[in-house]
Amino acid sequence: MKGNPLYILLWLFLILCFACSPGKKEKKYVIGVSQCSMTDIWRQSMIRDMEVEALNHPEIELVVMDASQDNDTQISQIKGFIKKKVDLLIISSNETEPVTPVAVEAYSAGIPTIILDRKINSDEYTTYIGADNYEIGRSIGMYISSLIKGETTILEIWGRRGSSSATERHQGFVDAMSIDPNVKIRELDGYWYRKNAYEEVLKLDSIEDVDIVFAHNDMMALGAREAIEERDSSLVGHVEFIGVDGLLGGGLGVEAVAQGKLDASFYYPTGGGVAIKVAWQILSGQAYTKKYALSTAMIDKTNAGTLYINRKVRQKNHLLNERNRLVQQQKEELSVANQRIEQVTTQKLQFFTNVSHEIKTVSYTHLRAHETVLDL
Repeated sequence: MKGNPLYILLWLFLILCFACSPGKKEKKYVIGVSQCSMTDIWRQSMIRDMEVEALNHPEIELVVMDASQDNDTQISQIKGFIKKKVDLLIISSNETEPVTPVAVEAYSAGIPTIILDRKINSDEYTTYIGADNYEIGRSIGMYISSLIKGETTILEIWGRRGSSSATERHQGFVDAMSIDPNVKIRELDGYWYRKNAYEEVLKLDSIEDVDIVFAHNDMMALGAREAIEERDSSLVGHVEFIGVDGLLGGGLGVEAVAQGKLDASFYYPTGGGVAIKVAWQILSGQAYTKKYALSTAMIDKTNAGTLYINRKVRQKNHLLNERNRLVQQQKEELSVANQRIEQVTTQKLQFFTNVSHEIKTVSYTHLRAHETVLDL
Protein backbone atom coordinates (compact mmCIF):
# COMPACT_ATOMS: atom_id res chain seq x y z
CA MET A 1 0.00 0.00 0.00
CA LYS A 2 1.40 3.34 -1.05
CA GLY A 3 0.07 5.13 2.03
CA ASN A 4 1.52 2.63 4.45
CA PRO A 5 3.73 4.46 7.04
CA LEU A 6 6.30 1.65 6.79
CA TYR A 7 6.93 2.43 3.09
CA ILE A 8 7.35 6.11 3.89
CA LEU A 9 9.81 5.36 6.70
CA LEU A 10 11.79 3.03 4.41
CA TRP A 11 12.16 5.71 1.75
CA LEU A 12 13.24 8.25 4.36
CA PHE A 13 15.86 5.78 5.59
CA LEU A 14 17.31 5.29 2.10
CA ILE A 15 17.46 9.04 1.51
CA LEU A 16 19.24 9.53 4.83
CA CYS A 17 21.82 6.82 4.00
CA PHE A 18 22.72 8.39 0.65
CA ALA A 19 22.69 11.96 1.93
CA CYS A 20 24.89 11.26 4.94
CA SER A 21 27.44 8.96 3.27
CA PRO A 22 30.92 10.58 3.08
CA GLY A 23 31.59 11.65 -0.52
CA LYS A 24 34.77 12.17 -2.52
CA LYS A 25 35.97 15.79 -2.49
CA GLU A 26 35.89 17.34 -5.94
CA LYS A 27 38.48 19.73 -7.34
CA LYS A 28 37.19 23.28 -7.29
CA TYR A 29 39.60 25.23 -9.50
CA VAL A 30 41.07 24.19 -12.86
CA ILE A 31 44.35 25.89 -13.80
CA GLY A 32 45.40 25.56 -17.42
CA VAL A 33 49.17 25.64 -18.04
CA SER A 34 50.30 26.46 -21.58
CA GLN A 35 53.95 25.39 -21.73
CA CYS A 36 56.00 26.26 -24.81
CA SER A 37 57.99 23.03 -24.50
CA MET A 38 58.47 20.11 -22.14
CA THR A 39 61.53 18.46 -23.64
CA ASP A 40 64.21 20.54 -21.90
CA ILE A 41 65.14 19.89 -18.28
CA TRP A 42 64.56 23.45 -17.07
CA ARG A 43 60.92 23.43 -18.19
CA GLN A 44 60.38 19.97 -16.75
CA SER A 45 61.68 21.40 -13.46
CA MET A 46 59.18 24.27 -13.77
CA ILE A 47 56.24 21.86 -14.04
CA ARG A 48 57.60 19.74 -11.20
CA ASP A 49 57.82 22.87 -9.01
CA MET A 50 54.19 23.63 -9.88
CA GLU A 51 53.05 20.12 -8.98
CA VAL A 52 54.86 20.20 -5.64
CA GLU A 53 53.32 23.55 -4.68
CA ALA A 54 49.88 22.40 -5.87
CA LEU A 55 49.99 19.68 -3.20
CA ASN A 56 49.44 22.49 -0.68
CA HIS A 57 46.12 23.30 -2.37
CA PRO A 58 44.01 20.16 -2.95
CA GLU A 59 41.30 22.40 -4.41
CA ILE A 60 43.50 22.98 -7.46
CA GLU A 61 43.64 20.79 -10.56
CA LEU A 62 46.53 21.40 -12.98
CA VAL A 63 46.02 20.74 -16.69
CA VAL A 64 49.36 21.06 -18.55
CA MET A 65 49.59 21.35 -22.34
CA ASP A 66 52.91 21.04 -24.22
CA ALA A 67 53.19 23.15 -27.41
CA SER A 68 56.42 21.39 -28.47
CA GLN A 69 57.98 24.72 -29.57
CA ASP A 70 55.25 25.31 -32.15
CA ASN A 71 53.41 28.66 -32.15
CA ASP A 72 50.29 27.37 -33.91
CA THR A 73 50.01 24.46 -31.49
CA GLN A 74 50.30 26.76 -28.49
CA ILE A 75 47.72 29.18 -29.89
CA SER A 76 45.30 26.30 -30.48
CA GLN A 77 45.86 24.93 -26.97
CA ILE A 78 45.25 28.31 -25.35
CA LYS A 79 42.04 28.72 -27.38
CA GLY A 80 41.01 25.32 -26.02
CA PHE A 81 41.56 26.54 -22.47
CA ILE A 82 39.47 29.64 -23.22
CA LYS A 83 36.65 27.49 -24.63
CA LYS A 84 36.69 25.27 -21.55
CA LYS A 85 36.58 28.40 -19.36
CA VAL A 86 39.38 27.35 -17.04
CA ASP A 87 39.51 29.23 -13.75
CA LEU A 88 43.05 30.55 -14.37
CA LEU A 89 45.64 30.35 -17.13
CA ILE A 90 49.45 30.24 -16.90
CA ILE A 91 51.32 30.95 -20.15
CA SER A 92 55.00 30.49 -21.02
CA SER A 93 55.04 31.64 -24.62
CA ASN A 94 57.06 29.95 -27.34
CA GLU A 95 57.61 33.23 -29.18
CA THR A 96 56.46 36.66 -28.08
CA GLU A 97 54.73 38.10 -31.15
CA PRO A 98 52.60 35.13 -32.31
CA VAL A 99 51.31 34.24 -28.83
CA THR A 100 50.46 37.77 -27.67
CA PRO A 101 47.00 38.06 -29.36
CA VAL A 102 45.64 34.80 -27.92
CA ALA A 103 47.04 35.59 -24.47
CA VAL A 104 45.21 38.92 -24.59
CA GLU A 105 42.09 37.10 -25.81
CA ALA A 106 42.15 34.89 -22.70
CA TYR A 107 42.53 37.88 -20.41
CA SER A 108 39.75 39.75 -22.21
CA ALA A 109 37.50 36.71 -21.76
CA GLY A 110 37.74 37.22 -18.01
CA ILE A 111 40.25 34.45 -17.31
CA PRO A 112 42.96 35.51 -14.81
CA THR A 113 46.19 35.14 -16.80
CA ILE A 114 49.69 34.67 -15.40
CA ILE A 115 52.55 35.28 -17.83
CA LEU A 116 55.45 33.12 -16.63
CA ASP A 117 59.11 33.49 -17.62
CA ARG A 118 58.59 34.71 -21.20
CA LYS A 119 56.83 38.02 -21.78
CA ILE A 120 54.16 39.05 -24.27
CA ASN A 121 53.94 42.38 -26.10
CA SER A 122 51.04 43.66 -24.04
CA ASP A 123 50.18 44.66 -20.49
CA GLU A 124 46.79 42.94 -20.75
CA TYR A 125 47.43 40.15 -18.27
CA THR A 126 46.86 39.62 -14.56
CA THR A 127 50.48 39.31 -13.43
CA TYR A 128 53.97 38.54 -14.73
CA ILE A 129 56.42 36.24 -12.92
CA GLY A 130 60.04 35.94 -13.98
CA ALA A 131 63.65 36.94 -13.51
CA ASP A 132 65.23 39.98 -15.18
CA ASN A 133 66.79 38.46 -18.30
CA TYR A 134 68.30 41.75 -19.42
CA GLU A 135 70.09 42.05 -16.07
CA ILE A 136 71.31 38.44 -16.37
CA GLY A 137 72.80 39.19 -19.77
CA ARG A 138 74.37 42.41 -18.52
CA SER A 139 75.82 40.67 -15.44
CA ILE A 140 77.34 37.98 -17.63
CA GLY A 141 78.83 40.68 -19.86
CA MET A 142 80.39 42.39 -16.84
CA TYR A 143 81.70 39.05 -15.55
CA ILE A 144 83.27 38.29 -18.92
CA SER A 145 84.80 41.78 -19.04
CA SER A 146 86.71 40.91 -15.88
CA LEU A 147 88.24 37.92 -17.69
CA ILE A 148 89.33 39.76 -20.83
CA LYS A 149 93.02 40.42 -21.43
CA GLY A 150 93.61 41.84 -24.89
CA GLU A 151 91.74 40.83 -28.02
CA THR A 152 89.01 38.29 -27.28
CA THR A 153 86.50 36.37 -29.38
CA ILE A 154 83.24 35.38 -27.71
CA LEU A 155 80.89 32.79 -29.19
CA GLU A 156 77.32 33.61 -28.13
CA ILE A 157 74.88 30.72 -28.50
CA TRP A 158 71.30 31.93 -28.68
CA GLY A 159 68.20 30.28 -27.33
CA ARG A 160 65.15 30.92 -29.50
CA ARG A 161 65.45 34.39 -31.06
CA GLY A 162 61.71 35.09 -30.95
CA SER A 163 61.48 34.51 -27.19
CA SER A 164 61.79 37.42 -24.76
CA SER A 165 64.25 35.59 -22.50
CA ALA A 166 66.76 35.06 -25.32
CA THR A 167 66.31 38.56 -26.77
CA GLU A 168 66.76 40.26 -23.39
CA ARG A 169 69.78 38.16 -22.39
CA HIS A 170 71.43 39.04 -25.68
CA GLN A 171 70.65 42.74 -25.36
CA GLY A 172 71.96 42.97 -21.80
CA PHE A 173 75.10 41.08 -22.78
CA VAL A 174 75.76 43.24 -25.87
CA ASP A 175 75.18 46.46 -23.92
CA ALA A 176 77.74 45.39 -21.32
CA MET A 177 80.32 44.34 -23.93
CA SER A 178 79.93 47.19 -26.43
CA ILE A 179 82.28 49.45 -24.49
CA ASP A 180 85.21 47.08 -25.04
CA PRO A 181 86.84 47.56 -28.48
CA ASN A 182 88.94 44.40 -28.04
CA VAL A 183 85.90 42.12 -28.10
CA LYS A 184 84.57 40.30 -31.16
CA ILE A 185 81.24 38.48 -30.84
CA ARG A 186 80.26 35.55 -33.05
CA GLU A 187 76.69 34.21 -32.89
CA LEU A 188 74.90 30.97 -33.65
CA ASP A 189 71.48 29.47 -32.83
CA GLY A 190 71.09 26.59 -30.39
CA TYR A 191 67.29 26.88 -29.84
CA TRP A 192 67.81 26.05 -26.11
CA TYR A 193 68.96 22.48 -26.81
CA ARG A 194 72.29 20.81 -26.07
CA LYS A 195 72.16 18.71 -29.24
CA ASN A 196 71.50 21.74 -31.45
CA ALA A 197 74.40 23.69 -29.94
CA TYR A 198 76.69 20.68 -30.31
CA GLU A 199 75.78 20.25 -33.98
CA GLU A 200 76.06 23.95 -34.82
CA VAL A 201 79.52 24.26 -33.23
CA LEU A 202 80.67 21.24 -35.21
CA LYS A 203 79.63 23.07 -38.41
CA LEU A 204 81.69 26.21 -37.72
CA ASP A 205 84.46 26.90 -40.21
CA SER A 206 86.95 27.60 -37.44
CA ILE A 207 87.00 27.53 -33.65
CA GLU A 208 90.67 28.28 -32.99
CA ASP A 209 89.92 31.94 -32.24
CA VAL A 210 87.15 31.24 -29.68
CA ASP A 211 88.19 32.32 -26.18
CA ILE A 212 84.83 32.37 -24.39
CA VAL A 213 81.52 30.59 -24.99
CA PHE A 214 78.43 32.30 -23.59
CA ALA A 215 75.33 30.14 -24.10
CA HIS A 216 71.83 31.25 -23.13
CA ASN A 217 71.50 28.12 -21.00
CA ASP A 218 73.80 25.54 -19.40
CA MET A 219 72.83 22.66 -21.66
CA MET A 220 73.90 24.53 -24.78
CA ALA A 221 77.17 25.54 -23.10
CA LEU A 222 77.85 21.86 -22.35
CA GLY A 223 76.93 20.92 -25.93
CA ALA A 224 79.40 23.50 -27.25
CA ARG A 225 82.10 22.13 -24.95
CA GLU A 226 81.53 18.60 -26.27
CA ALA A 227 81.78 19.81 -29.88
CA ILE A 228 84.99 21.79 -29.29
CA GLU A 229 86.53 18.86 -27.43
CA GLU A 230 85.62 16.55 -30.31
CA ARG A 231 87.13 18.89 -32.91
CA ASP A 232 90.29 19.72 -30.97
CA SER A 233 90.63 18.56 -27.37
CA SER A 234 93.65 20.82 -26.82
CA LEU A 235 91.39 23.90 -27.14
CA VAL A 236 88.99 23.02 -24.30
CA GLY A 237 91.39 24.00 -21.54
CA HIS A 238 91.83 27.48 -23.07
CA VAL A 239 88.11 28.31 -23.49
CA GLU A 240 85.80 29.68 -20.76
CA PHE A 241 82.30 28.15 -20.84
CA ILE A 242 79.46 30.15 -19.31
CA GLY A 243 75.75 29.30 -19.16
CA VAL A 244 72.46 30.17 -17.47
CA ASP A 245 70.02 28.16 -15.28
CA GLY A 246 72.14 26.71 -12.46
CA LEU A 247 69.89 23.68 -11.97
CA LEU A 248 70.67 21.10 -9.33
CA GLY A 249 71.08 17.48 -10.34
CA GLY A 250 73.36 14.99 -12.01
CA GLY A 251 75.15 16.58 -14.95
CA LEU A 252 73.24 19.86 -14.65
CA GLY A 253 74.50 23.42 -14.17
CA VAL A 254 75.66 23.51 -10.55
CA GLU A 255 77.34 20.12 -10.75
CA ALA A 256 78.92 21.02 -14.10
CA VAL A 257 80.51 24.11 -12.53
CA ALA A 258 81.63 22.14 -9.48
CA GLN A 259 83.28 19.57 -11.78
CA GLY A 260 84.93 22.23 -13.97
CA LYS A 261 82.93 21.46 -17.11
CA LEU A 262 81.46 24.97 -16.93
CA ASP A 263 83.36 27.96 -15.61
CA ALA A 264 80.23 29.79 -14.48
CA SER A 265 76.45 29.71 -14.57
CA PHE A 266 73.78 32.19 -13.54
CA TYR A 267 70.99 30.75 -11.43
CA TYR A 268 67.66 31.27 -13.18
CA PRO A 269 64.67 30.16 -11.06
CA THR A 270 61.78 28.43 -12.84
CA GLY A 271 59.10 30.35 -10.95
CA GLY A 272 56.82 27.31 -11.10
CA GLY A 273 56.15 27.19 -7.37
CA VAL A 274 55.69 30.95 -7.18
CA ALA A 275 53.18 30.79 -10.05
CA ILE A 276 50.95 28.36 -8.13
CA LYS A 277 51.21 30.43 -4.93
CA VAL A 278 50.18 33.56 -6.81
CA ALA A 279 47.46 31.65 -8.67
CA TRP A 280 45.97 30.61 -5.35
CA GLN A 281 46.10 34.20 -4.09
CA ILE A 282 44.19 35.31 -7.18
CA LEU A 283 41.63 32.50 -7.03
CA SER A 284 41.00 32.89 -3.31
CA GLY A 285 40.59 36.66 -3.52
CA GLN A 286 43.83 37.58 -1.75
CA ALA A 287 46.01 40.58 -2.65
CA TYR A 288 48.61 40.21 -5.43
CA THR A 289 50.83 42.49 -7.52
CA LYS A 290 51.22 43.05 -11.26
CA LYS A 291 54.80 41.78 -11.31
CA TYR A 292 56.93 39.30 -9.34
CA ALA A 293 60.69 39.61 -9.95
CA LEU A 294 62.63 36.43 -9.19
CA SER A 295 66.15 36.67 -7.77
CA THR A 296 69.21 35.35 -9.58
CA ALA A 297 72.82 34.72 -8.57
CA MET A 298 76.14 33.88 -10.16
CA ILE A 299 77.60 30.41 -9.65
CA ASP A 300 81.31 29.87 -10.17
CA LYS A 301 84.11 27.69 -8.82
CA THR A 302 84.20 29.61 -5.54
CA ASN A 303 80.65 28.73 -4.50
CA ALA A 304 79.43 25.87 -6.72
CA GLY A 305 80.55 23.12 -4.32
CA THR A 306 78.86 24.76 -1.36
CA LEU A 307 75.70 25.56 -3.33
CA TYR A 308 75.57 21.99 -4.65
CA ILE A 309 75.70 20.51 -1.17
CA ASN A 310 73.39 23.10 0.42
CA ARG A 311 70.75 22.78 -2.28
CA LYS A 312 70.80 18.99 -2.01
CA VAL A 313 70.27 19.29 1.75
CA ARG A 314 67.45 21.83 1.25
CA GLN A 315 65.86 19.58 -1.36
CA LYS A 316 65.94 16.58 0.98
CA ASN A 317 64.55 18.71 3.82
CA HIS A 318 61.80 19.95 1.52
CA LEU A 319 60.86 16.38 0.57
CA LEU A 320 60.88 15.36 4.23
CA ASN A 321 58.71 18.33 5.20
CA GLU A 322 56.35 17.57 2.33
CA ARG A 323 55.99 13.95 3.44
CA ASN A 324 55.34 15.08 7.02
CA ARG A 325 52.76 17.56 5.79
CA LEU A 326 51.00 14.88 3.72
CA VAL A 327 50.99 12.48 6.69
CA GLN A 328 49.51 15.20 8.92
CA GLN A 329 46.94 16.05 6.24
CA GLN A 330 45.96 12.39 5.95
CA LYS A 331 45.59 12.18 9.74
CA GLU A 332 43.35 15.24 9.76
CA GLU A 333 41.27 13.90 6.86
CA LEU A 334 40.95 10.53 8.62
CA SER A 335 39.87 12.28 11.83
CA VAL A 336 37.21 14.26 9.94
CA ALA A 337 36.06 11.10 8.17
CA ASN A 338 35.80 9.23 11.48
CA GLN A 339 33.79 12.07 13.00
CA ARG A 340 31.50 12.04 9.98
CA ILE A 341 31.07 8.27 10.16
CA GLU A 342 30.30 8.60 13.87
CA GLN A 343 27.72 11.26 13.10
CA VAL A 344 26.14 9.17 10.32
CA THR A 345 26.12 6.07 12.56
CA THR A 346 24.40 8.02 15.34
CA GLN A 347 21.85 9.36 12.86
CA LYS A 348 21.18 5.86 11.52
CA LEU A 349 20.83 4.38 15.01
CA GLN A 350 18.43 7.13 15.95
CA PHE A 351 16.53 6.49 12.74
CA PHE A 352 16.29 2.76 13.47
CA THR A 353 15.11 3.55 17.00
CA ASN A 354 12.42 5.80 15.60
CA VAL A 355 11.46 3.21 12.96
CA SER A 356 11.29 0.48 15.63
CA HIS A 357 9.10 2.67 17.81
CA GLU A 358 6.90 3.52 14.81
CA ILE A 359 6.56 -0.14 13.85
CA LYS A 360 5.55 -1.04 17.40
CA THR A 361 3.04 1.80 17.43
CA VAL A 362 1.60 0.85 14.03
CA SER A 363 1.45 -2.84 14.98
CA TYR A 364 -0.25 -2.05 18.27
CA THR A 365 -2.76 0.21 16.50
CA HIS A 366 -3.53 -2.48 13.90
CA LEU A 367 -3.86 -5.09 16.66
CA ARG A 368 -6.27 -2.95 18.66
CA ALA A 369 -8.24 -2.25 15.50
CA HIS A 370 -8.43 -5.99 14.79
CA GLU A 371 -9.54 -6.73 18.34
CA THR A 372 -12.26 -4.09 18.04
CA VAL A 373 -13.54 -5.73 14.84
CA LEU A 374 -13.66 -9.11 16.58
CA ASP A 375 -15.50 -7.64 19.56
CA LEU A 376 -18.07 -6.29 17.15
